[in-house]
Amino acid sequence: MLAEMNRNEVESISSANRKIRVLHLRSCRGGGGGPEKTILNSVLEADPDEFELHVAYLKSWNDTEFDLTERAGKMGVERFVAIDEHSKLDIRAMRELLCLLKEKDIHILHCHCYKSDLYGLILKRWYPMKVLTTAHGPLASFQYFWASQNWRVRYLYDQLDLRILRFFDRVVMVSDSMRGIISRYGVAPNKLIWVKNAIDAQHFRRKQAGTCKVFRQEIGVPIDAMVVGAVGRLNGEKDYPNFLHAAKLLLQDRTNLYFLIAGKGSLEPSLRDLAEKLQISDRVLFLGHFHDVRKVYESMDVYALSSTREGLPNTVLEAMAMQVPIVATNVDGVGEAVTHGHEALLVPPQDSKLLSESIGKLLDDSKLSKQLAENGRRRVEQEFSFARRMRHVESIYRDLLAEAPSQV
Repeated sequence: MLAEMNRNEVESISSANRKIRVLHLRSCRGGGGGPEKTILNSVLEADPDEFELHVAYLKSWNDTEFDLTERAGKMGVERFVAIDEHSKLDIRAMRELLCLLKEKDIHILHCHCYKSDLYGLILKRWYPMKVLTTAHGPLASFQYFWASQNWRVRYLYDQLDLRILRFFDRVVMVSDSMRGIISRYGVAPNKLIWVKNAIDAQHFRRKQAGTCKVFRQEIGVPIDAMVVGAVGRLNGEKDYPNFLHAAKLLLQDRTNLYFLIAGKGSLEPSLRDLAEKLQISDRVLFLGHFHDVRKVYESMDVYALSSTREGLPNTVLEAMAMQVPIVATNVDGVGEAVTHGHEALLVPPQDSKLLSESIGKLLDDSKLSKQLAENGRRRVEQEFSFARRMRHVESIYRDLLAEAPSQV
């Protein structure tokens, strides 16, 4: 079995042209978020001569908005399966996963959230394999944790996840800012690996001039208006109230300004109510979720991130690649993607006044906006290439198989 392999045996497999088989496992509702882009693109970017990547998603049996099966098919991800769960800890789902591991002869289970982490460690008792996990979430700081509406549930899940990370063969961090808190929960330093988030910079590239005009007409925004946008799930950590309060300040002396929010989430009704209360609902458009969000970025004059907690947000990288000038809160891994004054303007979290002032500065200073946008595009191309990221991840897979078996 795989768990009994040593380095020589791994090398003999490679020489015999046998592929390293990896199963990505994650649980999510609806269309998910940034990790879904990373997982599905990993399958497409992996070296097909050496690796065979599979994807399994745990989903609630009654989740009518789950669309990842369709998305995977459109992207050409063929080795994809969605597994229904009927309870928080579903034995039947675990059995189905165990059958999948055996059927596909999986060598490495790559987990991506607290639920898949827990399932992975349980399944390792019954199937010999290497297990690693990617910490996507904002685990770097608890400073603003309590501001989230659902902080109690999130705190419980985060604490569960942090306490089991030490049992994994590797823990991949999307931001080096996570290292401190994860280390405090007993994860050995040699198990922690920083792998930068990445995007397909060829996919996220501006099209011909005028493309945004069609989209603006579709959503009812004047062609000559200035547009500030935000992209991401409508949850507490994104702190959209901060974004809306900044919008209110900006609209006090700007008559031709609109705000776009692209994303879905449980907080949408309360955010709509807040926009009504602030009397700016006619200038704030809730666009819902987009599988292809490029046209949303193209319609923006400024991209704003108002989060209190982040890992390393894909949306910032996407905005950089799409050459949209950025104002972002300086939290967790954001400062690893941009430098203040060079690729973006950074502001403290939960400060609507400074957020609005920085957005206003970019709206008024076209030269600065253009420079930030050009620098952002260049940095994505140099540091956040998805191909480069996958070569790093593939090296981690090889190293795992070269090690002696581990015990949980």
